Amino acid sequence: MAGQNRTVAVLFALLAAMTGGAMILMALDNYAPGAGAYSLSSYLRLDPVEQVVKNTLHTTPAQWNGVEIFYSRTAAGNADELPLLMSLADGRAEQFHFLICNGNGAEDGRIQTSSQWSQQLTVKQDGTIRICVIGKERNTLTNSQVQRTNDLVESLSRTFNIGPRQIRYPANW
Repeated sequence: MAGQNRTVAVLFALLAAMTGGAMILMALDNYAPGAGAYSLSSYLRLDPVEQVVKNTLHTTPAQWNGVEIFYSRTAAGNADELPLLMSLADGRAEQFHFLICNGNGAEDGRIQTSSQWSQQLTVKQDGTIRICVIGKERNTLTNSQVQRTNDLVESLSRTFNIGPRQIRYPANW
């Protein structure tokens, strides 16, 4: 019986110590998530993906039947600069509906829309939504870019009923 009382006393002492320690840590914390390469605080500052998809339309949604993701082949850029940068690099400017930024030109993970999206214009005549990701290949992307791209693709596929077979990623994604 004495051994059982001792075990109960130790468990209560441990519980009290853990509770007291947690209260001290919470009192010292400023309740802000830490910043990092892909931290919750940086993710929470970005606009929700659904808001980007739906609130940037200036006309009725078009009939979309696919999603294509491609790299910008540049190290930096944003929706205003990228067409010029791409045309200088190889003589042609890629057209896109969405752009996922990497922190060089706009905030990391920021999803920007183009006029093609807001006006619901197809870039090619195939009804495919084109998403450009700033970077030269997969190993140059940030974690935030990958996560936001996946979130955007998921939102678009839900909103426009696009099946997984109609979603095309780059070969090394």
